[in-house]
Amino acid sequence: MEQKHTTITSIGEFALIDRIKEIVNVRVDDASLHDQLRLGISDDAAVYRPTPGKVQLLTTDAFIEGVHFDLLFTTFRHLGWKVMAASFSDIAAMGGAPRYAALTLSLPQKISIEMVEELYRGITFACKKYSCLVIGGDTTAASGNTMISATIIGEAVESNVIQRRGAKPGDYVCVTGHLGASLSGLKILLREKNRFAQAVDPSHFRAELEPYAPAIEKHLMPKPRLDISKILSEQVQIHAMIDISDGLASEVHHLCAYSGVGASIYEHNLPVESITQRIADEFSESPAHYALYGGEEYELLFTLTDEEFAKLDRLTNDVTIIGRITEKEKGIELVHENGEHEALPFGGWDHFSSR
Repeated sequence: MEQKHTTITSIGEFALIDRIKEIVNVRVDDASLHDQLRLGISDDAAVYRPTPGKVQLLTTDAFIEGVHFDLLFTTFRHLGWKVMAASFSDIAAMGGAPRYAALTLSLPQKISIEMVEELYRGITFACKKYSCLVIGGDTTAASGNTMISATIIGEAVESNVIQRRGAKPGDYVCVTGHLGASLSGLKILLREKNRFAQAVDPSHFRAELEPYAPAIEKHLMPKPRLDISKILSEQVQIHAMIDISDGLASEVHHLCAYSGVGASIYEHNLPVESITQRIADEFSESPAHYALYGGEEYELLFTLTDEEFAKLDRLTNDVTIIGRITEKEKGIELVHENGEHEALPFGGWDHFSSR
């Protein structure tokens, strides 16, 4: 069945905004968000009343076609989810919870009304799951590729706010979840895209995706760890935290730089799922490399004392100790299973590196 493609120019900007309002106008479980919102998408600016006794957090992320996503294998609904998940992850890394969101869209002529509606269905799905309201934004035409920018306002109890600085020698270095799956999922998507481009008859091409579904899902629909963040900020005393958006190795370096410490990371402790191991084997690559340099994981990296980890271990089984914080003079090293040490290279995603 041919997919409907209604041009934005056929209805105009204000009719598009009306359609967006219909999609994002949903109630979330946290009724206080609605009670504190005075004006949403209906005026020149949104108006809301901050929660008494809490500080506000503000983060923004931009997603640009050809840099952050490929529309050949990323649906607009997945894209909407991922845009929100990336920003929610920043809020989680600070020990907060998302409250309100504003989205800016720059759209070229090739983008249809139906595509924008799917984008906002993905956005709304993420917002409903993690209790956040879309309260405004902007739409504009673009001469190049699609660009989406999300600005998220979060809240946290001031004493619960967690920073990148504060790690102390002797701390455990911990991560949530599993690492490397996002990169392994992307590897499969890029391989199938290449197979499609080389197919003699593209109309009969069938991508081989099902056996790799968990890894592909981790790449297209990452889950911000607001669940673990809530435990860490309210029930455990941790010293420093950062989310893993640009790769574990990169984030370890960032956390250590802000804290003025070193770290020993144990390669054999890196939590890698079997699907990631299998995909790495197919590409004759190291699963540890995927875990260290993959990026787009949106898991949390944090440090805490032995005593506090014992508390945490009773509250969740989704955290792994991957190393120890050391004195700054020892540097940042990777410890192999055979006991050999080497400097952990700074690496991961860098927008301005030569590629």
